[in-house]
Amino acid sequence: MNIKYVCRRLYLLLTSFVLCCAITQMSAKGESAGKWENEYKAYGRTIKVNVDISVPGKDKLPFLAIEPMNELSSEEIETFQAYFKNIDKSDKKYTFRNKKNKTIINYNSQKPHPDLENPEKVTTSARSLLEYNNDTAYAEDNALTVREAEDLIRSNIQIVFPDENFQIKDIVIYDRTKYRKSGKKIVDKGEYELYCMQLFDGIPMAGSIHNAYRYDQTIHDGVVGKYGSSHIRLSDPENFAGTYDLWSIVAELRTPDQLLSFDSIKPQIEKMIMSGNIRNIYHVYLGYAQYDLPEGGKYKYVLSPAWVIWADWLEDSTEEMDRDTVNGTGLYMEWYCYKPIIFNAITGEATDPKNINEDRMLLPTSLMNWVGDD
Repeated sequence: MNIKYVCRRLYLLLTSFVLCCAITQMSAKGESAGKWENEYKAYGRTIKVNVDISVPGKDKLPFLAIEPMNELSSEEIETFQAYFKNIDKSDKKYTFRNKKNKTIINYNSQKPHPDLENPEKVTTSARSLLEYNNDTAYAEDNALTVREAEDLIRSNIQIVFPDENFQIKDIVIYDRTKYRKSGKKIVDKGEYELYCMQLFDGIPMAGSIHNAYRYDQTIHDGVVGKYGSSHIRLSDPENFAGTYDLWSIVAELRTPDQLLSFDSIKPQIEKMIMSGNIRNIYHVYLGYAQYDLPEGGKYKYVLSPAWVIWADWLEDSTEEMDRDTVNGTGLYMEWYCYKPIIFNAITGEATDPKNINEDRMLLPTSLMNWVGDD
């Protein structure tokens, strides 16, 4: 790809930026098909469920063959590095990197306090923001609203890939860091941490089969499980750290005529609650789940229509949750028990988090006829 094309792509994006933001704000939000509210008693615990049932504003969800997005050419990378470096006249430090499916866009207008990386001296409280208004600010002493934070995520990646879009899945709020001993605060404002799902024609990639088995997750699973998502931490437009892991569509495959309703798979979730395995339910999405395909076929990865329920799931019904334990990443939402339960939207078959079979990442045999050449 030549420099003229890249510059033209930048020009078209920037000249239509206002219109672009207006369109993507409308398409990025899932629609609610109602609310699931109930209270369950299981193993001496009370499990309260109060979540929206989120569905895309689309009637059809075709199967999609996908692959990690191609790496940018060296000419494109140089052009975008120059763009982000000169995006304004401040002394902001920036990073732009692109390799295969991963794009990193960071900038920082101030040198971090030297004590921030010393957990023995300082502490920062964090909490999930489960219910919020897009036009309200929630981070401590920070005027940035959720909508403005989301727009930063979208506008940055669309400079590089104009057609890419995301929908927020999880929001974490970090308060101002303070010294453990004195309680004195050492930063000016709190931060947002946003975990987002890549959208395909408005349909979210709501979960990966590689994230469904936390008790035996390999490095490969950890890498592939992040495809189709973005992870951003920001305090304001001048201090932003974003990592985007992108899938690219290879082919649109067959489209099911009908998909199962949420009510048809709900009894299976309730059974997992009553068995003591599910402790909290955070999200219910009708969207895409990513599966692998058998070796030797035309495609390697596929997106399948699915109901994806993000929940805290523990194998031992008597074990209590340890919320200070993370999955070796240091990321707030990477709990050892936080995972997607994926339900086939055609047959209702569910993933079993205890499954240890070697072929557990493959698209179920019952769906293979949807990804053939006919």
